[in-house]
Amino acid sequence: MSKTRKVGDELKRSRNQIIKDVIKNNHDFFDPRIENRLNSHQSFNSNGIDEAFFDIILEDENDDCKPLELLRTEIVNNGKIGFDTTCSDALKTLLGDLLLECVEKEKTLALKKVLNWIQFKLAPINKVKGLLKDWNYEKAIGVDRSTPKWNGLTGNSQAMIRACEKDDFLMVSALMNFRIHLTDQIEDTFRIDDSEFKPCENDVREQFKNRFTVRNFFAFPLSKRKYLEKANDILHHYNSFYAVSKPAYLIARAEKENKNKKFEMDVTPYDPISEAFHNLHIARIQSFRNVEYRNKFKTVKRESKEFIVKMLDRCENCEEARLFLLQDYKIDHYFTDAMIDEMPYPRIEVAVADKHEEFVAHDYCQQILREKWLQSDVTGEIMQWHSSKLYEKVFYFIDCVLLYPLHILMYIPTVFCGGYPKNKEGYQRQKTPEGEMEEETQFCCGLKLIRQSWLHLSFPINRFIANTISHLLFLIIIVLNSENPEDEDRKIDPDWYDFGIIVMAVGFLATECRDLWKRFKGKNFSFWNFFGISLYLILLGSKATIVIGYVLGCGEEGIPFGRILQDCKLDTPDEHGRNSPVVVGYSFLGIGITMSFIKLIYFCQIDPTTGPIAISIKKIVKDIVLVTVTHLIFLFSFGLGIYYIMQATNDEKCDDGKHRFHTPGDSFKALFWNLFDPGKIEQLGCKSIPEKAPRYLGMGLFFMFLLFNVVILMNALIAIMNSTLNAVNMDKIKQWKFARTGIWL
Repeated sequence: MSKTRKVGDELKRSRNQIIKDVIKNNHDFFDPRIENRLNSHQSFNSNGIDEAFFDIILEDENDDCKPLELLRTEIVNNGKIGFDTTCSDALKTLLGDLLLECVEKEKTLALKKVLNWIQFKLAPINKVKGLLKDWNYEKAIGVDRSTPKWNGLTGNSQAMIRACEKDDFLMVSALMNFRIHLTDQIEDTFRIDDSEFKPCENDVREQFKNRFTVRNFFAFPLSKRKYLEKANDILHHYNSFYAVSKPAYLIARAEKENKNKKFEMDVTPYDPISEAFHNLHIARIQSFRNVEYRNKFKTVKRESKEFIVKMLDRCENCEEARLFLLQDYKIDHYFTDAMIDEMPYPRIEVAVADKHEEFVAHDYCQQILREKWLQSDVTGEIMQWHSSKLYEKVFYFIDCVLLYPLHILMYIPTVFCGGYPKNKEGYQRQKTPEGEMEEETQFCCGLKLIRQSWLHLSFPINRFIANTISHLLFLIIIVLNSENPEDEDRKIDPDWYDFGIIVMAVGFLATECRDLWKRFKGKNFSFWNFFGISLYLILLGSKATIVIGYVLGCGEEGIPFGRILQDCKLDTPDEHGRNSPVVVGYSFLGIGITMSFIKLIYFCQIDPTTGPIAISIKKIVKDIVLVTVTHLIFLFSFGLGIYYIMQATNDEKCDDGKHRFHTPGDSFKALFWNLFDPGKIEQLGCKSIPEKAPRYLGMGLFFMFLLFNVVILMNALIAIMNSTLNAVNMDKIKQWKFARTGIWL
């Protein structure tokens, strides 16, 4: 039989003096109830008396709330509270544990009852009010204003944090609506401090839009040798951040903040969607800064994304979704005002910047963006692209190619005027009094063609087609430059396609740099943007190097600068020497030509068939780069080791089998190409080498190199690439929509 547990024996184990006193002074009420719980099947720890006391309060369903009234009477009669530290701490612990117990056992009604008791029964007591004020607020010497503490009853309350973690809206709302008047200036409520990860909330200098005007890039804490007095408790701050990122907290705070608020032009409401996007952004940044807790921040990212998508799902139609996308109240934390003014749908821009693929690929977002993609920025007219047949699209593309010079000619004045006059609402023809749509203004044939040519590039899809045509023309010019059909022997004769490459590369580079500047301000960098800038810089740099090489080479022949084109006969790169700038320029020109054709993958992303392939290639390249780092470590370590070992051998007796490790460069080259043709042991010389031990030791290192690189590292790379491809294939439509949205925007 189980041993009967008596209240008197268990009371000694209580860690709270106030609980002991209230049970002793009211034993007729508490003893039978506590004994019943102690001897029931319920399992309690060594502090079971306290848990039983809390259970009595939580399970009391009477309106008189007698357990709480008895507790209040004990607090009133206890003259040590407010003067004795032990008694004051006991009351603090009791209140904190009582609220936490309500949350842990998910007793919402009991929680509301306890909060109501604290607010209207306990807090009005003067000594309790003073205790709560000193517990939750502090005042510095010489300062009139009190500042909140974050370790009291209401600041970073464990009950509040646990209610948020449980994502219980009713409990969070009850805690958030709790108010107690401590002084005429202080009205206390439950609050959570998340300023460690959100300095931009309190310091305007930390907002991304203002970094470029008030901050010095080189005046960061590391360069200025600023040190912390003590390490930050990241887990503590994470718990607070995780709590405020939960949907229950966001919705409860929105309900509280926006209640009875008149929304005027200068009033910013509390928007839970904007806060969720901001939490997603913060979690993405902190996951890189605190790699030890990356999984925890990934949890915030995942739950924030799910909440945002669920809220978008609540929209009943595209018009509601359009309103959902038009405004984000924290957009100025990501972009400058000039960039915000150019954004048709700021919330989509934020989602793209924070890699929220589910949101961007949502049906509403894709529908709205598709309409914007096909809609004129000036007239609001929508092109019938998706309802057209394939051959109609092909003919339209051919038409764009043929009229490309006219479209560009008509667009040039628009560029100098700052672009098309944008009409975000779109043009709509008005109805006549008879109810019919008014007719458009008619133009004669010539004026109509000019107007259509001017408006052609006001459609985003036409601008993309024009960009594609421009790149294709650029590739044609590059091919002509490579073939050089108009070249004259023994004469330096620059042709039109040489200048065409330079002119078009300068134009493309200016466009990419402008795009980089916008992305740099918004911290939304693009791989293809960097790729394009590198491509055009290489092409322009190679052309400039070739020109310099020809000038220097012909100058060494005694030909004056003004007579180079007429008199210089050194028109081939090999005639200038292997280290000539001409040879270097032609080498980099070849790299630039290769990159120019690789950029076609960027345009392939718009197609649903080739788009996922292009995305897979880009992700696989990242995997290869990561594995290459490990390969280079093995390459240099084993290359230098084998080189120094083979220096102790003499291969003069090997007529046809000399080893290939005479220099560090030869050693690296031999090991590198063994990745593609491994296992040639003859590279370490023949058997006639008299120094057997060094040769066999070198062979051992060569075997280890092949084992690590060919057997282990290459297979690991294959496995990683397979994993990447599988991940892309699982969500290829979603990832393709996300990549296409980046092109659309």
